[in-house]
Amino acid sequence: MNAPPESLDSSAAVSPVLTPPRLVTSPAPGALLGELTARSLVGGCAIGALLAITNVYMGLKTGWWESGSIVAAVLGFSGLTALGRRWGGGPTMLETNLTQTTASAVGAMPAVAGLLGSIPALTMMGLSVPAWGIVVWSATLGVLGVLAAYLLRSRLLEQEGLAFPTGVATAELITALHRTGRVERPGRAQVLLGSGLFTMAVTWLREVQGWVPMVTGAPGHLAGLSASTFTLGVGWSPMLMAVGMMAGLQMSLSMVLGALVSWVAIAPELVRAGSVDASLGYDGFSVWLTWPGVGLMVGAAVVSLAAQARALFGAAAKDLRSLGRTDEPSVGRWAVWAGVVASLLTLVLGRMVFGLPVLHTLLALALVLPLCAVCARGAGQMDISPVSQMGQLTQVASGTVFPGPTGLNVAAGSVVAGAVAQTGVSLWSYKAGHLLKSSPARQLLSQMLGVLVGSLVSVPVYLLLVDTYGLGEALPVPSAHQFRILASVSTQGLAGLPPDAARAAVIGFFVGAGLTLAARGRLERLVPSAVAMGLGMLLPAHSAMTIGLGALLVALARRLRPDMVDAHVPALGAGAIAGESIMGLLIAALVALGLIQRPG
Repeated sequence: MNAPPESLDSSAAVSPVLTPPRLVTSPAPGALLGELTARSLVGGCAIGALLAITNVYMGLKTGWWESGSIVAAVLGFSGLTALGRRWGGGPTMLETNLTQTTASAVGAMPAVAGLLGSIPALTMMGLSVPAWGIVVWSATLGVLGVLAAYLLRSRLLEQEGLAFPTGVATAELITALHRTGRVERPGRAQVLLGSGLFTMAVTWLREVQGWVPMVTGAPGHLAGLSASTFTLGVGWSPMLMAVGMMAGLQMSLSMVLGALVSWVAIAPELVRAGSVDASLGYDGFSVWLTWPGVGLMVGAAVVSLAAQARALFGAAAKDLRSLGRTDEPSVGRWAVWAGVVASLLTLVLGRMVFGLPVLHTLLALALVLPLCAVCARGAGQMDISPVSQMGQLTQVASGTVFPGPTGLNVAAGSVVAGAVAQTGVSLWSYKAGHLLKSSPARQLLSQMLGVLVGSLVSVPVYLLLVDTYGLGEALPVPSAHQFRILASVSTQGLAGLPPDAARAAVIGFFVGAGLTLAARGRLERLVPSAVAMGLGMLLPAHSAMTIGLGALLVALARRLRPDMVDAHVPALGAGAIAGESIMGLLIAALVALGLIQRPG
């Protein structure tokens, strides 16, 4: 699972370099011919569209999104196998890998397009971006991201052999599926389908019929106001419970801790001091609470990057010097020229869509490849792709060199954040392909298709959801607050902040840094995650409580039936996330068509 918006966009302990498992790396006769097929591309685009829909919905709700390699491999193998009974026979390993490669590229596009961060941040600042502009902009940044991954692939995978654990796990899964000829634990498919259908029904009854409450509010009063004023309670959202199930107990309880600090400790004091108008509800409080929450996450990000900076940035310089040295020089040269065209198009679109001066965009483009290399090494060494941190570095650089309107700063940051979001996902797919002896050039072509399809799918989904539910308590978009606040600080300093918000942000920064440092020792499993705490401070309390409840239920179930939990919770969670996301989109479409009333 990826977090705001990266995979996971949070601080994490450095994972040891994994030894690749023993895989079936020799393709079967005729396998190369059964790789770049129509059904693998169509299937990948269809599965990727599902991933993109769920990533838009989940990202707007929680700030997390899923790269989807594992899910896409399972769904791709199952779909191609079923299709093969009537058309073309069963899939090859390379065909299954190309399906997940395409799907992952499509699924990453909501993050690439900025739909989970920069675009809603601009909307919150009163700036509108045309839909066509977002589509073309996202496709251009996606191309830059996949090209950067392709150009870095040879050094990181072949020369250095970095782990890229998600890619290894994907290759191992594909090998196992083709070795046995079926999806292991056949009950998983039924669990996933049943979970999805149940979640869709609950979402319909909650959003349209009103038979299931949105939130069960907590009893009692704080600062003379009802607890519900401070968003306390538990939400009836299977998707949020599934997020808790899959995120784990430590991350989920860290979010609950952050919510309690925000809504039980700080928010009542803001009311007593007259700093916040409580009648505005979540929107009124979030203006102030965003500052300490983002401070926590930025502090954690700075420490995490500083610990790896020398190794990552030093190696990134070597990566840049080795660009173009691939085993397929003709494709390498083609990729370089495609990157040049995409860069020129970014300059034009930056000016037309966002009003970015050419020098602002040139600075961002100059940072794309170096920061993509840093992000790629994070994905290779730690299985973490620090997308938001790379965007934040660009915002700071842009605000320092070109101080000016905050909207321009957000747009400049989105250039790098968009490209690096696709780079990490692409390299996980390349790692799987490298182990399975897939063709990098064919994977590149499938990723290019995925970028185009993902742009065309993600933007309408985002616009429909935002138009129906609005940005606020229903769709908190925590990642957007990071873009907005960092833009304000980078370009205007601390002037114009809410009362005492600057002090809270500084305290949050040092607390986040301290927690991250503490987590690097023997207390790692006991120290709360600063990033998860920060997210909990940005979300409504009932959302964090629901996530925490899901994690607690799974922890309890694991004590009673660990075998059943390990077998079925991933499918249960994936079905719940997909079911609520699809039904949420369907409800939004019905509202747009005037067939039902707007929820809430």
